Amino acid sequence: MASEQTHTSESYPSLFSGALLGFEDDNESIDITHGFPFPYPDQYEGGSFRSRSGGQYQKDLLETFKKLGYGVEFQGWFQSTISGNFVTNQLIEGLAQQQLVNKNTFILIHDMSCIGKEVGLKALRLSKEFMNVYKDGRWKSKDLESNKLSYFNIFDELTLKIQNQSLVDLYLANLPPVPTTEKELDILQLSSNQNSTPQLLESLYSQVDSFNYDQNNFNYYQRQHHKEVSKITQWKQQRKLENLERAKKGEKELDTEEWKSMFKLPSEPSRFNNLLHSHAIDVLADDVLKKCGEELTKSVVIAKKFTANN
Repeated sequence: MASEQTHTSESYPSLFSGALLGFEDDNESIDITHGFPFPYPDQYEGGSFRSRSGGQYQKDLLETFKKLGYGVEFQGWFQSTISGNFVTNQLIEGLAQQQLVNKNTFILIHDMSCIGKEVGLKALRLSKEFMNVYKDGRWKSKDLESNKLSYFNIFDELTLKIQNQSLVDLYLANLPPVPTTEKELDILQLSSNQNSTPQLLESLYSQVDSFNYDQNNFNYYQRQHHKEVSKITQWKQQRKLENLERAKKGEKELDTEEWKSMFKLPSEPSRFNNLLHSHAIDVLADDVLKKCGEELTKSVVIAKKFTANN
């Protein structure tokens, strides 16, 4: 996994993904022995997973290893990203399709906003709740509720055990030096190249805009649904009064179910995108708060340093 992180780090800010090859042991643990990035950058997270060229690349890799006598199999992908931006339709669709074939397929996320701070790797798999709804193909509110699915439990995070010294060396090499002088303290300024807060905020704004667009469509549906339900209620009440009058006259009652051919309730839009945007916003917001805490700490350190010198 060190090679994947090295490749994505060196290619930053371009996004890269690739195939993870390995094998599953008797204890259902997955050992990743090889990782190969796709030979071209992604326009967005998951863009290569469902593409024809990406599929052919994975197929060629496996065939080559088979000819060489290696017993490795495709186990998943790795993907570089910024915080919660990896939650795209393409990535989710690609991972879901693979989990239908092999439930143990997973994705290794490399969060580039953690450069110089921490390794920023996490292994994820779509949850059982998500896959149940995905198989049914129904994304209405009642379907999410009946399957107990929300943006909190889209993924299951897997235990990640790193057994590669080069990855540790890479992490240590990325750590910034400890500042000892005023000049070195300049690297702690908010405009530092190591600072990813502006990127996180920009991504958060974008996700909020997408969420609002989707939510506005849902709010419109709710208003239209409420209007139609009110009309149906009024019609039923009127028909009830009409039948009471007809009963007094000894006339045959009118059909009380006629409203079904006269009114049509609007269809609830899919909540799929809302689910993804909500999860991305949750992750991004948490990371923004963490970054704000870091920047506040830096500011206090700088202020104390200058106060001590004066």
